[in-house]
Amino acid sequence: MNLKLASSNRAISKLTRTALIVVLVLVFAIMELTHVFAMETYKGNTGTEKNVSAFSNQFLTSTRLDKSKYKTAKTKKNKSNKSNSKKTNANKKKTDKKPSISSLSAVLYCENTGEVLFEQKSRSRIAPLTTTKIVTVILAIQNLQLSTEVEISAEAAGFGGPMELKEGEKISVENLIYGSLMLDSSDATFALSEAVSGDDKSKFVNMMNELVKNMGCKETHFTNPVGTPEMEHYSTANDMMQIMKVASSNDIFRKISSAKKHKINATNVSKARTFKNQYPEILQDENTVAVQKSTGSKEGEGSILMSYNYKGLKIILSVMGSPEDKVRENDAKKLIDYAVSSVRGIKVISKGEKIDKAYIKGGEKTRVNAYAADEGYAYLPEQGSKELISGVIEMDEKIKAPVKKGTQVGTYVISVADDPVNKIPLIVKEDIGTGWLPSKIGISNLGTILIISAILLLIIIYIYIRIKIAQIKRRTARKRKQMAYQKALRQIEIEEDRRRRGWNI
Repeated sequence: MNLKLASSNRAISKLTRTALIVVLVLVFAIMELTHVFAMETYKGNTGTEKNVSAFSNQFLTSTRLDKSKYKTAKTKKNKSNKSNSKKTNANKKKTDKKPSISSLSAVLYCENTGEVLFEQKSRSRIAPLTTTKIVTVILAIQNLQLSTEVEISAEAAGFGGPMELKEGEKISVENLIYGSLMLDSSDATFALSEAVSGDDKSKFVNMMNELVKNMGCKETHFTNPVGTPEMEHYSTANDMMQIMKVASSNDIFRKISSAKKHKINATNVSKARTFKNQYPEILQDENTVAVQKSTGSKEGEGSILMSYNYKGLKIILSVMGSPEDKVRENDAKKLIDYAVSSVRGIKVISKGEKIDKAYIKGGEKTRVNAYAADEGYAYLPEQGSKELISGVIEMDEKIKAPVKKGTQVGTYVISVADDPVNKIPLIVKEDIGTGWLPSKIGISNLGTILIISAILLLIIIYIYIRIKIAQIKRRTARKRKQMAYQKALRQIEIEEDRRRRGWNI
């Protein structure tokens, strides 16, 4: 009987140890689930929004790359080095044949490589005409708040233009910039110059000349803010390219100059108006970042200035001295096609490629895959090494549920020689609804279900173990009673046998 009790005790001890192990395993599992589905800190940098002030000094910052970096810089060792496994040319055809253009002067500049890809009499002095307005707008952005209201003078209204501004009309600086860039309206441009320097026209002209001098323009001189033809009002295709390069680096200029339409609310003297971009189709291409054109009063005076971005290939082109609109538009297209076909493109990431995971605050899923919204390329000069291409993942940690399919959750920044050259949006490919309460601390609905299931399983196992232990204890108690009863009976039998034998107890 003692052996049976010992066996029962061993069973209880074994069951207790098993229960302890199961509890520990479940606790560890719950901790792991919590870790997996909780908020995590991204390894990549957190994306930050670039805020461009109306007083930005970025106009005076050169965007030209230092070509010496192409031979000496070291590439970053990160996920971007996948680029080395995708050494695919962005351009199916590569041509060294220079395009033939009909315009008098032109220059084609690649911002990615810092190289002039094409030039033709690029330093010949030509009347810039209304492309002069770019410089006026730059000064307005630097010196004025976009929300500032400007009262139109009689002189400004006298210039006329598509906006049809009236004397005494009050209109914002932002709307005047739209009128100047998108509509090529001289009345709006002149009003901007007055808003900057008042009635002192010579002061504003001096500001214009000082600004372009700081940009490195050595063959440019202005005498008025709108581009009225005058003997001492001149520039070159090369200088105007430099001006457009600096201007297009500003967010405000880039947004307004490439707008397709714009609505101006009613003013104190005019009804609400909606204007469409007056530029031809080629200049309204989705890849056109910024554009300005002029049509001369006589043959050979027209110009086109463009900033063009094709799959990360950033080019600036300046076409001047064109005999007519169709000629310069055709020349611009030739130069764009030449740039796309001649600059060496390296595919870094593919459209739809899974790049990283995004964290969705309060979502039914808290961690979702982030995919490249477009192909990502880097562009190199002939002497450039592919090893100089690198990239950084910048994820936005402020994304809150609900999230729609296609929402941008981060950016993949491609760099060459540590200079950022292309930014590819990272998006989600599914709708993410609002999650349950645990999603507030980073646990998804699935994670919540798994954790609750684990806890319920733990409770069930605990109850089962307690029941089994109680059963074993009851069996043990019964066995002990039986053993005591049998022992007593045995003792009685022994005593009776002694009495029969006449033994003294």
